[in-house]
Amino acid sequence: MGLVEIKPRSFVYLLQPKPVAIIVSVDSFGKPNGMSAAWLTPTSRDPPLLAVAISPKRYTYELIKQTRDFTVNILDFSMIHESEFFGGYSGRAVDKFEKSKLTLVKSRIVKSPHIAEAVTALECSLYDEYPAGDHALVLGKVEKAYVREEAIEDDTYNLSKVKILLYLGGGKYTTTLDHSIT
Repeated sequence: MGLVEIKPRSFVYLLQPKPVAIIVSVDSFGKPNGMSAAWLTPTSRDPPLLAVAISPKRYTYELIKQTRDFTVNILDFSMIHESEFFGGYSGRAVDKFEKSKLTLVKSRIVKSPHIAEAVTALECSLYDEYPAGDHALVLGKVEKAYVREEAIEDDTYNLSKVKILLYLGGGKYTTTLDHSIT
């Protein structure tokens, strides 16, 4: 059994699974919008930075450029339908928060709210952005970080208490085991 060749553009699925997040931003009037994203990664501890790949065609990208902040809200496996909904419609046409059962909470530092039901919520100010093919790498400086109390143990997720929603690509999802392997 050896390696088989795939299309180069399909490599992204081989770097999955990744946690699913809803990226929340606001327009200049404070109206929130959210989009599902799984292409995100930490890039620095000092300063605390993360990158999320967002297509410049997306409404969320436009709002982040306007208001210069956003929140990253990591979902648990029970929120698979919210992930699909927030990834399936444009905020230009649909008020996703009005149609969803998610609760928004005012953030302490940034204008964009975070999601009360999220496992983790990160308040981010726009640090920089870089063109990256058909996407842009949007770097956020993490200003505040929150996690459900029962979900964390020694600075990592307690997998016996929380099942992070992981995206495999192609509309497929999975989650974590019930325990960590060390």
